[in-house]
Amino acid sequence: MNFIKRQIIVAGALALVLCAQAFGQQPTAQNTGVVDTFVTHTSFKNRVFEIKHRDPDSLISVVNLLTSGHKGSSVSANRAFKTITIRDFPENIASVEDALKRLDTPEAPRPDIELRMHVLLASNAEGAATSSPPADLKDVVAQMQSTLNFKNYQLLTTIVQRTKESVGRNAGYIHGSGTVEPLAPGTDNRPYSFQFSADRVSLVASSPNISSVQLGNFSFTIIISGDGSGAKIQSDVGIREGEKIVVGTSSLKDKALILVLSAKLIK
Repeated sequence: MNFIKRQIIVAGALALVLCAQAFGQQPTAQNTGVVDTFVTHTSFKNRVFEIKHRDPDSLISVVNLLTSGHKGSSVSANRAFKTITIRDFPENIASVEDALKRLDTPEAPRPDIELRMHVLLASNAEGAATSSPPADLKDVVAQMQSTLNFKNYQLLTTIVQRTKESVGRNAGYIHGSGTVEPLAPGTDNRPYSFQFSADRVSLVASSPNISSVQLGNFSFTIIISGDGSGAKIQSDVGIREGEKIVVGTSSLKDKALILVLSAKLIK
């Protein structure tokens, strides 16, 4: 009889040990790699704010600083619906609401920006001198003749691009492409294909009456059709209104690609 009792006691103890081990081996968020997003705070509230004047993404960096940062809180922007959605404690939502009332206001009218890209080919070839640059580029060409080792400068084309300031960087914010044929005597008349782009366009006041146009990651590429030869100029660019700047030069077989850029504000 005592032997039977001892067996029952041992079996019961063993069962308790196995249960304890099984409980201790339950998967946890730490050992499974699963992030616990469960929120126990019942005081969290949700609010959707309609943004009327500004870009919602540009406001996120400001309102983020006003949130609690507590686990389960969140703030997100939707550019398509022009909204900012927040989940947080009521006092944090109230702070965000107050900030948006002050920040979501109409912007002052911003002027259009007209960019002019003058594409020139420079060479030492005889006969190309019959192609003279337009009057508004004579000063620039005269300066290049004194600094660059080329005799002749031919205007291949002038490209006009009208745009506005961008919000931050956006790949290919401005872009364009086309084909042009050189018309000057003594030149290779095969067509040239070109394309250009910039990720950012912004205005900076350099003096009370003069503004500078800043182009981020500006790129200009040209290729000789049927040949495959090409040249590329790429750089961040700053242009004061009313001036012409040589963005850069690049070798193109026996010639050189030269890009002259100017900017005008249209109010």
